[in-house]
Amino acid sequence: MKQALRVIIFISIISCAGSIGAKAQKWSVATNLLDYLNFGTINAEVGVSVDKHWTVALSGKYNPFYFDFPEHPIVNKKGLVAVNARFWPFFVYSGLFYGFGAQCAVFRSGGIFSENTREGIAGGLTFEIGYSLIVSKHLNIEFGIGVWGGASGYTKYAGTRCGRKLSETTEPFLTFSDFQINILYNF
Repeated sequence: MKQALRVIIFISIISCAGSIGAKAQKWSVATNLLDYLNFGTINAEVGVSVDKHWTVALSGKYNPFYFDFPEHPIVNKKGLVAVNARFWPFFVYSGLFYGFGAQCAVFRSGGIFSENTREGIAGGLTFEIGYSLIVSKHLNIEFGIGVWGGASGYTKYAGTRCGRKLSETTEPFLTFSDFQINILYNF
């Protein structure tokens, strides 16, 4: 999985570097407001248009927080890197979009839906659909939803801290990956 993360980062750098001379170039930065509701997950995305109908983006999410509630501790730590491309039927950063990409995540999650904790790595391909609403010349609000499918390898522990090892598993998955309300600034 570490190799997959390196490939995603390499493709991201090449995609962004290759687009530097693009005539329809328009850079953007965005953040997903709904991720902050997910136990304070910090997130950002940097994108660039490479054509009047295509953009590429590199995004990341990070959550270092552990909530040590007296009777019910919760951990939802993660680090995620993603690269994606979006197709805009009308023109970039306006209206409907379809996106696809790849992402890799390192995670430690427990105490949310069960007393057990899962710690591991996941990687796979994503598909998203959404709508970008133009608020002003440089500001957009994007609404979207994404699906992520791939493989996950994790170790399951009893409890949220220092629990005994219960099992090790590698399994395929298909899940919703993103519910988006993005604030996007383009320049």
